[in-house]
Amino acid sequence: MSVSANHLIEGLVEELEPVRALQPKNGMAIVCGLAMVAAAAVATFLGVRNDLMTGMADEMFFLRSGVLLMLGIATALAVVNMARPGVGKLNRGWIWALIAAALFPLTAAIMSAINMPPVEALRPMQGLKCLSVSGVAALAIGSGLTLWLRQGAPTSPERAGWLVGIASGALGAAAYNLHCPFNDIYYIGLWFTIPVVVAAILGRLVVPRLIRW
Repeated sequence: MSVSANHLIEGLVEELEPVRALQPKNGMAIVCGLAMVAAAAVATFLGVRNDLMTGMADEMFFLRSGVLLMLGIATALAVVNMARPGVGKLNRGWIWALIAAALFPLTAAIMSAINMPPVEALRPMQGLKCLSVSGVAALAIGSGLTLWLRQGAPTSPERAGWLVGIASGALGAAAYNLHCPFNDIYYIGLWFTIPVVVAAILGRLVVPRLIRW
């Protein structure tokens, strides 16, 4: 006995359950919350840089903070909007933020080509500390963002991976920035760029496997 198409459709519909749509603001709340926890941990266990404590922070601190936060927030916004495909326009503000952030390593590279800085200017030991602390903070932020994104329906897991990595790397570096006392462009161009690049690569490799439909 044949079963009508309408009967089959009705049977499928009966098994469906409503799913609450993800709200991008909730994703941003998670990102901001984890970033603040990371910043608080850095301030508690490593301490805040002296000039910031005295209210006389160097201009480079504010410039570095602004660029990292702008990059982190812009890419995080792009990620959370990807959880609801087809809703609104594609967020491309992160591209301009990335271009602005690239000015630090680009300037450092140009200055190094003109006048090679001594090893002391790069401060390898302190730089590795910057990389490790920023990396741990980025891992925490990226993990929370990825877990939230798993509940959504991103149509481009690969791009989502890049963006999760960039966002977590930038915000992780911004958290460590509260402690970092160095202001020269060579140090900033190298050690505040590496965490973002490494996090972006890891995000591209790991995140798509975790959020793919």
